Amino acid sequence: MLEQTSLVIQSSIGKKTFTSIIFGLELTALLLLLGNGGNIRWLPPVMVFSLIGIFLLTAIFFPLIWQFLEKKQKINSMSIYDFLYSGIRYCLAFNIAAFGWKKFYGLQFIVPEEISNMPMNQQTGEWLTWFYFGYSHAFGLIIAVVQIVGGYLLLFRKTLLIGAIILFSMLFNLTLINLFYQMNAGALLQSVLLTIGVLFLIILDFKKLVVFFLKTKSNLPHIKFKSKILQNILRVSAIVLPLLFTIYLKSLVH
Repeated sequence: MLEQTSLVIQSSIGKKTFTSIIFGLELTALLLLLGNGGNIRWLPPVMVFSLIGIFLLTAIFFPLIWQFLEKKQKINSMSIYDFLYSGIRYCLAFNIAAFGWKKFYGLQFIVPEEISNMPMNQQTGEWLTWFYFGYSHAFGLIIAVVQIVGGYLLLFRKTLLIGAIILFSMLFNLTLINLFYQMNAGALLQSVLLTIGVLFLIILDFKKLVVFFLKTKSNLPHIKFKSKILQNILRVSAIVLPLLFTIYLKSLVH
Protein backbone atom coordinates (compact mmCIF):
# COMPACT_ATOMS: atom_id res chain seq x y z
CA MET A 1 0.00 0.00 0.00
CA LEU A 2 2.78 2.41 0.89
CA GLU A 3 4.56 1.70 -2.41
CA GLN A 4 1.39 2.31 -4.41
CA THR A 5 0.72 5.56 -2.57
CA SER A 6 4.29 6.71 -3.17
CA LEU A 7 4.00 6.08 -6.91
CA VAL A 8 0.86 8.19 -7.07
CA ILE A 9 2.32 11.06 -5.07
CA GLN A 10 5.64 11.23 -6.92
CA SER A 11 3.77 11.88 -10.19
CA SER A 12 2.55 15.34 -9.13
CA ILE A 13 4.38 18.47 -7.99
CA GLY A 14 1.23 19.42 -6.08
CA LYS A 15 1.27 16.22 -4.08
CA LYS A 16 4.99 16.57 -3.47
CA THR A 17 4.39 20.08 -2.13
CA PHE A 18 1.50 18.89 0.04
CA THR A 19 3.58 16.11 1.59
CA SER A 20 6.57 18.38 2.13
CA ILE A 21 4.49 21.10 3.79
CA ILE A 22 2.79 18.59 6.11
CA PHE A 23 6.25 17.39 7.14
CA GLY A 24 7.29 21.00 7.79
CA LEU A 25 4.17 21.62 9.87
CA GLU A 26 4.72 18.55 12.03
CA LEU A 27 8.35 19.56 12.58
CA THR A 28 7.01 22.96 13.61
CA ALA A 29 4.67 21.34 16.14
CA LEU A 30 7.57 19.29 17.52
CA LEU A 31 9.80 22.36 17.90
CA LEU A 32 7.00 24.27 19.63
CA LEU A 33 6.64 21.37 22.06
CA LEU A 34 10.36 21.22 22.81
CA GLY A 35 10.69 24.98 23.16
CA ASN A 36 7.47 25.51 25.10
CA GLY A 37 7.90 28.25 27.70
CA GLY A 38 11.62 28.61 27.00
CA ASN A 39 12.44 26.11 29.75
CA ILE A 40 15.30 24.50 27.80
CA ARG A 41 18.37 26.72 27.93
CA TRP A 42 19.95 25.37 24.77
CA LEU A 43 16.71 25.86 22.85
CA PRO A 44 15.61 29.46 23.49
CA PRO A 45 12.52 30.91 21.75
CA VAL A 46 14.69 32.81 19.26
CA MET A 47 16.28 29.58 18.06
CA VAL A 48 12.93 27.76 18.01
CA PHE A 49 11.23 30.30 15.78
CA SER A 50 14.30 30.67 13.59
CA LEU A 51 14.37 26.91 12.99
CA ILE A 52 10.63 26.92 12.33
CA GLY A 53 11.09 29.60 9.69
CA ILE A 54 13.91 27.65 8.04
CA PHE A 55 11.94 24.38 8.03
CA LEU A 56 8.79 25.98 6.61
CA LEU A 57 10.69 27.78 3.85
CA THR A 58 12.52 24.57 3.02
CA ALA A 59 9.22 22.68 2.94
CA ILE A 60 7.87 25.15 0.37
CA PHE A 61 10.87 25.20 -1.98
CA PHE A 62 12.09 21.61 -1.57
CA PRO A 63 9.39 20.09 -3.84
CA LEU A 64 10.66 22.20 -6.77
CA ILE A 65 14.16 20.78 -6.31
CA TRP A 66 12.67 17.33 -5.81
CA GLN A 67 10.71 17.55 -9.05
CA PHE A 68 13.71 18.86 -11.00
CA LEU A 69 16.07 16.13 -9.79
CA GLU A 70 13.44 13.47 -10.39
CA LYS A 71 13.09 14.51 -14.04
CA LYS A 72 16.88 14.35 -14.36
CA GLN A 73 16.68 10.86 -12.79
CA LYS A 74 19.29 11.84 -10.20
CA ILE A 75 17.28 10.82 -7.14
CA ASN A 76 15.05 8.00 -5.97
CA SER A 77 11.77 9.84 -5.57
CA MET A 78 10.10 7.00 -3.69
CA SER A 79 12.86 7.02 -1.06
CA ILE A 80 12.34 10.74 -0.46
CA TYR A 81 8.63 10.30 -0.08
CA ASP A 82 9.10 7.36 2.27
CA PHE A 83 11.44 9.50 4.38
CA LEU A 84 8.96 12.37 4.59
CA TYR A 85 6.07 10.04 5.32
CA SER A 86 7.99 8.27 8.09
CA GLY A 87 9.14 11.63 9.47
CA ILE A 88 5.54 12.82 9.70
CA ARG A 89 4.57 9.67 11.61
CA TYR A 90 7.52 9.97 13.97
CA CYS A 91 6.92 13.66 14.72
CA LEU A 92 3.25 12.99 15.42
CA ALA A 93 4.00 9.98 17.64
CA PHE A 94 6.66 11.89 19.59
CA ASN A 95 4.48 14.95 20.07
CA ILE A 96 1.27 13.17 21.03
CA ALA A 97 3.05 10.72 23.35
CA ALA A 98 4.82 13.65 25.05
CA PHE A 99 1.46 15.18 25.98
CA GLY A 100 0.41 11.80 27.35
CA TRP A 101 3.51 11.47 29.54
CA LYS A 102 3.03 15.02 30.81
CA LYS A 103 -0.33 13.98 32.23
CA PHE A 104 1.25 11.01 34.03
CA TYR A 105 3.75 13.33 35.73
CA GLY A 106 1.25 16.05 36.64
CA LEU A 107 2.45 18.64 34.16
CA GLN A 108 -1.00 19.20 32.66
CA PHE A 109 -4.46 19.97 34.06
CA ILE A 110 -2.86 21.95 36.87
CA VAL A 111 -4.67 25.06 38.14
CA PRO A 112 -2.96 27.45 40.60
CA GLU A 113 -4.69 27.67 43.97
CA GLU A 114 -5.34 31.40 43.63
CA ILE A 115 -7.22 30.69 40.39
CA SER A 116 -9.17 27.68 41.62
CA ASN A 117 -10.38 29.65 44.67
CA MET A 118 -11.98 32.31 42.46
CA PRO A 119 -15.74 32.16 41.68
CA MET A 120 -16.49 30.33 38.44
CA ASN A 121 -18.01 33.39 36.76
CA GLN A 122 -14.71 35.24 37.24
CA GLN A 123 -12.52 32.62 35.58
CA THR A 124 -11.59 32.36 31.93
CA GLY A 125 -12.70 29.52 29.71
CA GLU A 126 -9.13 28.22 29.71
CA TRP A 127 -8.90 27.87 33.49
CA LEU A 128 -12.42 26.40 33.72
CA THR A 129 -11.45 23.78 31.13
CA TRP A 130 -8.16 23.02 32.88
CA PHE A 131 -9.95 22.65 36.23
CA TYR A 132 -12.67 20.42 34.78
CA PHE A 133 -10.27 17.98 33.14
CA GLY A 134 -7.98 18.01 36.15
CA TYR A 135 -10.80 17.21 38.58
CA SER A 136 -10.54 13.47 37.87
CA HIS A 137 -6.99 12.13 37.92
CA ALA A 138 -8.19 8.77 36.58
CA PHE A 139 -9.81 10.39 33.56
CA GLY A 140 -6.60 12.29 32.83
CA LEU A 141 -4.64 9.03 32.92
CA ILE A 142 -7.08 7.40 30.50
CA ILE A 143 -6.52 10.26 28.03
CA ALA A 144 -2.78 9.89 28.57
CA VAL A 145 -2.87 6.16 27.79
CA VAL A 146 -4.88 6.76 24.61
CA GLN A 147 -2.35 9.38 23.50
CA ILE A 148 0.68 7.21 24.22
CA VAL A 149 -0.76 4.03 22.72
CA GLY A 150 -2.21 5.93 19.76
CA GLY A 151 1.15 7.53 19.06
CA TYR A 152 2.85 4.13 19.23
CA LEU A 153 0.36 2.67 16.75
CA LEU A 154 1.36 5.31 14.21
CA LEU A 155 4.85 3.82 14.01
CA PHE A 156 3.70 0.53 12.45
CA ARG A 157 2.12 0.32 9.01
CA LYS A 158 -0.29 -2.44 10.08
CA THR A 159 -1.69 -0.39 12.98
CA LEU A 160 -1.23 3.08 11.47
CA LEU A 161 -4.80 3.55 10.33
CA ILE A 162 -6.28 2.38 13.64
CA GLY A 163 -4.07 4.78 15.58
CA ALA A 164 -4.78 7.65 13.19
CA ILE A 165 -8.56 7.24 13.45
CA ILE A 166 -8.46 7.04 17.26
CA LEU A 167 -6.20 10.06 17.52
CA PHE A 168 -8.11 12.11 14.96
CA SER A 169 -11.35 11.87 16.93
CA MET A 170 -9.52 12.95 20.09
CA LEU A 171 -7.48 15.72 18.44
CA PHE A 172 -10.43 17.15 16.52
CA ASN A 173 -12.45 17.32 19.74
CA LEU A 174 -9.45 18.91 21.49
CA THR A 175 -9.16 21.50 18.72
CA LEU A 176 -12.81 22.46 19.15
CA ILE A 177 -12.30 22.78 22.92
CA ASN A 178 -9.20 24.93 22.42
CA LEU A 179 -11.09 27.13 19.97
CA PHE A 180 -14.45 27.62 21.66
CA TYR A 181 -13.18 27.65 25.25
CA GLN A 182 -10.59 30.28 24.34
CA MET A 183 -7.47 28.34 25.25
CA ASN A 184 -4.12 30.00 24.61
CA ALA A 185 -2.91 30.40 21.03
CA GLY A 186 -0.05 27.92 21.52
CA ALA A 187 -2.41 25.12 22.60
CA LEU A 188 -4.75 25.84 19.71
CA LEU A 189 -1.91 25.86 17.19
CA GLN A 190 -0.54 22.56 18.50
CA SER A 191 -3.91 20.83 18.29
CA VAL A 192 -4.54 22.17 14.78
CA LEU A 193 -1.13 21.03 13.51
CA LEU A 194 -1.47 17.57 15.05
CA THR A 195 -5.00 17.18 13.71
CA ILE A 196 -3.84 18.12 10.21
CA GLY A 197 -1.00 15.61 10.41
CA VAL A 198 -3.21 12.72 11.54
CA LEU A 199 -5.83 13.63 8.93
CA PHE A 200 -3.10 13.48 6.28
CA LEU A 201 -2.29 9.90 7.31
CA ILE A 202 -5.98 8.97 7.09
CA ILE A 203 -6.41 10.55 3.65
CA LEU A 204 -3.62 8.38 2.26
CA ASP A 205 -5.75 5.32 3.03
CA PHE A 206 -9.07 6.97 2.14
CA LYS A 207 -10.00 4.34 -0.46
CA LYS A 208 -9.46 1.58 2.09
CA LEU A 209 -11.81 3.37 4.51
CA VAL A 210 -14.50 3.78 1.85
CA VAL A 211 -14.37 0.07 1.12
CA PHE A 212 -14.46 -0.87 4.80
CA PHE A 213 -17.22 1.50 5.95
CA LEU A 214 -19.42 1.85 2.87
CA LYS A 215 -18.89 -1.12 0.57
CA THR A 216 -18.36 -4.01 2.97
CA LYS A 217 -21.54 -5.90 3.78
CA SER A 218 -22.35 -6.12 7.47
CA ASN A 219 -23.03 -9.50 9.05
CA LEU A 220 -24.96 -8.01 11.97
CA PRO A 221 -28.46 -9.43 12.50
CA HIS A 222 -31.30 -7.23 11.26
CA ILE A 223 -35.03 -7.24 10.66
CA LYS A 224 -36.00 -7.85 7.06
CA PHE A 225 -38.73 -5.48 5.90
CA LYS A 226 -40.83 -6.15 2.85
CA SER A 227 -41.37 -2.43 2.43
CA LYS A 228 -38.40 -0.06 2.03
CA ILE A 229 -40.69 2.85 2.85
CA LEU A 230 -41.57 1.41 6.27
CA GLN A 231 -37.89 0.67 6.92
CA ASN A 232 -36.87 4.26 6.13
CA ILE A 233 -39.75 5.69 8.20
CA LEU A 234 -38.53 3.72 11.22
CA ARG A 235 -34.99 4.98 10.64
CA VAL A 236 -36.12 8.59 10.46
CA SER A 237 -38.31 8.14 13.55
CA ALA A 238 -35.19 7.32 15.61
CA ILE A 239 -34.07 10.91 15.01
CA VAL A 240 -37.38 12.80 14.80
CA LEU A 241 -39.17 11.25 17.79
CA PRO A 242 -36.44 12.30 20.26
CA LEU A 243 -36.79 15.84 18.85
CA LEU A 244 -40.55 15.84 19.46
CA PHE A 245 -40.00 14.43 22.96
CA THR A 246 -37.49 17.20 23.67
CA ILE A 247 -39.92 19.86 22.41
CA TYR A 248 -42.57 18.39 24.72
CA LEU A 249 -40.21 18.56 27.73
CA LYS A 250 -39.32 22.14 26.81
CA SER A 251 -43.00 23.07 26.78
CA LEU A 252 -43.39 21.81 30.35
CA VAL A 253 -40.76 24.24 31.59
CA HIS A 254 -42.87 27.29 30.67
